[in-house]
Amino acid sequence: MRALDGTSICHPGTDRTTWRLHVGYDLATAQVDQLELTDIHGAENLQRLTYAAGDIVLADRYYARPRDLRPVIDAGADFIVRTGWNSLRLLQANGEPFDLFAALAAQQEQESELTVRIHEGVRVAAPLLLRLVVRRKNPQQVQAEQARLLKAARKQGKQPDPRSLEAAKYILLLTSLPAATFPPADILTLYRFRWQIELAFKRFKSLAGLDNLPAKKPELAQAWLYARLIVAIIAEQIAGQVPDSSPSGRTNPKAKPVALASHKDCPEYRLRRHPGTTAVAGCL
Repeated sequence: MRALDGTSICHPGTDRTTWRLHVGYDLATAQVDQLELTDIHGAENLQRLTYAAGDIVLADRYYARPRDLRPVIDAGADFIVRTGWNSLRLLQANGEPFDLFAALAAQQEQESELTVRIHEGVRVAAPLLLRLVVRRKNPQQVQAEQARLLKAARKQGKQPDPRSLEAAKYILLLTSLPAATFPPADILTLYRFRWQIELAFKRFKSLAGLDNLPAKKPELAQAWLYARLIVAIIAEQIAGQVPDSSPSGRTNPKAKPVALASHKDCPEYRLRRHPGTTAVAGCL
């Protein structure tokens, strides 16, 4: 299981993104396994990672783009990607139009799934059929998300889109994982582990001070950022600790805590290196 996300880094004296750090995070070892530093034009997409057969990548809604989904499957990997109501053009399995909001309104269970086809915009030999896993949020979550949308709309002097307010009632996940092995509840549980990469970004900015970039000249800024990243990654490798569970999700006192295995717990563990990835330690 791997998480993919990006974080923004700003030049001194500005609150706008200047650099974007794209990170692949191995959840089993709690280590960065790939990273890429780009300028503001470096978009977030699933092709920032090199995949190996058997990988499961977790990514947020910015990565739900039709052209990026099929290559992950072609590499022998799978994904769980959050999506919004307007992130992708969804079709029924037979290619007919798909009414997302009618389908959501018809769902009776708190957790359910639908089979959808992704409109890829080009001719393909076989349609891309995926599972759309749906979970109704609790009232507190709905209220908080709708309040955020209303605040953002007021800030821009606009009225919020009613469809966005309705979609705020649900968590929508697209996945290529097979239903026979991964029921909807498991997909939702696995996706919550994506939060670990958010915690990793917080540690990086705390340990390496990435949010205090002192240089404006691109060459100096890159050298400073790469030096700080090397320090942060080495510190992560030395620490080698994995949280017991994701900080999100409901707590069940009868359930056993979910933990991702540390490499120290497995004597046969070998660091997995993906094609095209250079180990940071080998560059020192």
